[in-house]
Amino acid sequence: MTRTAAQRLERGLKTTSMRGLRLNLRLKKLFSRRGKTIFISALPKSGSTFLVKTLAAATGFQPFFLGYHQLNEQDLYLPNLIDAWSMNVVSHQHTRPSAPNLALMADFAIRPIVLTRNAHDAAVSLTDHLESASPDTPLLNVPANFMDRPRTGRLDMVIDLVMPWYIRFAADWAIAGAERNCLWLRYEDLIADGANVVGRVLEFHGLHADPAAIDSALAQARDGDSRFNKGVAGRGGELTAAQKNRIMDLARHYPGADFSALGLA
Repeated sequence: MTRTAAQRLERGLKTTSMRGLRLNLRLKKLFSRRGKTIFISALPKSGSTFLVKTLAAATGFQPFFLGYHQLNEQDLYLPNLIDAWSMNVVSHQHTRPSAPNLALMADFAIRPIVLTRNAHDAAVSLTDHLESASPDTPLLNVPANFMDRPRTGRLDMVIDLVMPWYIRFAADWAIAGAERNCLWLRYEDLIADGANVVGRVLEFHGLHADPAAIDSALAQARDGDSRFNKGVAGRGGELTAAQKNRIMDLARHYPGADFSALGLA
């Protein structure tokens, strides 16, 4: 195939960029100690911002985004992984276990933590977020007339367009987690006993913090901007039976999969 001059230039720039990244990583491996990464792959509206702020306060780790941009599909981004090589960081993203993401996790010794939430509650919470906080998310950019629709219509949009991603996230991680050492956490446990959940994360990574330090970190996170909308379980009671059935019906595409982490057992 004959390439145009522009195509040859683009290919050359990409090749040069990758060589620079590889050299940067090689130098870091030679002259610096590898840091530790606490990586949380979370469903939207599952309390991941709160958990990251708590872990940062309890461990002194630096919050660090390992993707390219928050509004992209939140895949891992090699330049940011290289930048964080020698740092102790804690990160949360809405990251599915695609083959490239899993390969990068293996290359950078990342042991993922998977954070979930009851799907009915999450649908209500995400709708609230789109209504009052931001209309832009990596999963859905709402149309201009979103707020002109009745509340049930806004919930319908989230159920029809976002809940399939939730189902796929849980099913894909269940498959990937069967072959890797993952720690599964639930939003419901985080709000019921945050100290226990934080302790499990620390133990998973061979870390330790005094109970008083964990309690202090939880208090700091609650007082800060942790994006906790209500911080309660059971909000999915607002959904109609038909809306709940539509969410449950999505699970049919993964026969045999366990969706109990989403409250869909």
